[in-house]
Amino acid sequence: MILAATKEFSFWDLRPWEFLEGLAILVVAVVLARVLRSLVRGAMRRARVDQQVTLLVTRLVFLGTIIIGIIGFFARWIGSPAYVFGSFGILALAFSLAFQDILKNFIAGVFLLLERPFKIGDEITVDGHTGTVDNVEIRTTTLRTEDGEEVLIPNSLVYTETIVNRSRYPTRMFTLTAKLSPGEPLDGVAERVRAQLEAVPEVAKDPPPHVGLLPSTDGGVTLEVRYWLDYRRHDAVAVRAALGAQVYQALLTSATAPAK
Repeated sequence: MILAATKEFSFWDLRPWEFLEGLAILVVAVVLARVLRSLVRGAMRRARVDQQVTLLVTRLVFLGTIIIGIIGFFARWIGSPAYVFGSFGILALAFSLAFQDILKNFIAGVFLLLERPFKIGDEITVDGHTGTVDNVEIRTTTLRTEDGEEVLIPNSLVYTETIVNRSRYPTRMFTLTAKLSPGEPLDGVAERVRAQLEAVPEVAKDPPPHVGLLPSTDGGVTLEVRYWLDYRRHDAVAVRAALGAQVYQALLTSATAPAK
């Protein structure tokens, strides 16, 4: 009985033309992934889908198309399905080991978009940094601070750290303090300041503003004003400046008022 000899597969048997055809498939997949991402993003924006859901879906579409292109590249280049999936598995394992930090941050970013502890545009505090969420990238979450700085925090750190979402509720409490000189008349100060606050339409009526006088260690008194503001509708910095001017006027009125 004569056994037919079978030639083992070798990468040296691959022709350059097959490699070029596979490379062309990969290039087409990359271009198609970009086109599909743009089309899906546009369709979801027209449908007014949530921005974070749009971001998640477009990334999955892009990544899925790229993976199909990589499989197509190996399928055309190598030809044998067993070698294709074997090579792809080896490459996937090597990639996960070499770029485990990137993969960890990518998965954390996906979970952040799924669980939605915050939305793009929310003001959050994480890892000691406070800012407005600009974007959730593949590797990092981008924050924009009040003074215009950009902070990039790894997604894995954002996912595991405690997050303070300062934009979850529509109103937020703000505090103003003013140091009163020793001997300054205090009669009616709190009432006048409270009346000034209640006349400001931007200040929330519920809960009402609070005005109190706190003693200081140097013998003086500190005026503390607490008020709630719908910061989504009003400029917190402008309102704070306007209230500061009104508190100052109320203190001047108390200082110039004739003693009883």
